[in-house]
Amino acid sequence: QLAAWAGDVHVLEDLLWQNGLAQAPDPAAELAAVGESVAASVEELAHTLPEGVSLTARQVVEAAREAMVTTFDASVHGLLTDRFSELGQLDEPHEDITSDRASRTAARLDGRAADVLAAELRTAAGDCATMAGLMEAGGEPEAALRLTGQADAAAFEAYLVSAALRAGDDALVTVDLRWDLVAGDESAPASQRDRFAGVLGSAERDALLGMLEPVPAP
Repeated sequence: QLAAWAGDVHVLEDLLWQNGLAQAPDPAAELAAVGESVAASVEELAHTLPEGVSLTARQVVEAAREAMVTTFDASVHGLLTDRFSELGQLDEPHEDITSDRASRTAARLDGRAADVLAAELRTAAGDCATMAGLMEAGGEPEAALRLTGQADAAAFEAYLVSAALRAGDDALVTVDLRWDLVAGDESAPASQRDRFAGVLGSAERDALLGMLEPVPAP
């Protein structure tokens, strides 16, 4: 469900950029306002559902899509719905992963509040970047490269945790979802940064890149 909804949000963002968002006086503020309108529509829909009604995974995403589409003028409806992906995968049976998700969140927090974790990760990113600079200056480029990668990973996770909190995702489900998309990547920092940015929406990429530490000059 989260992956399907994230894909729908990407569709909306791309459509906005293709139709003049970049020419707005403040594109980021405009995009945030659109996001708030969509969120309000989804929340309003949730309040209209009869109490005790249980929706399937597919019905939840379809309802959210309907709320997103009807936020806008009718002339936009077809442009959005034609770009939405199929939802057949949501009709397949899935195991309940609630307990596993909770254990992953608990392991990540390790007794800390989420905002404290984000702050510690930002500090770790800065420390790793400082050490990377020292290693590069000391003639150890391979060590500098590893530390730069660690700095990027810490900054990326800090960003994901902070973004989850802003979105009301107290369970940090989106953190795991986005991390899973880049898990196992051992590429050079520039490529790794591209991979990190690639799992974010267009409105988030500049914010992430602004948090990443400078790569030590060779």
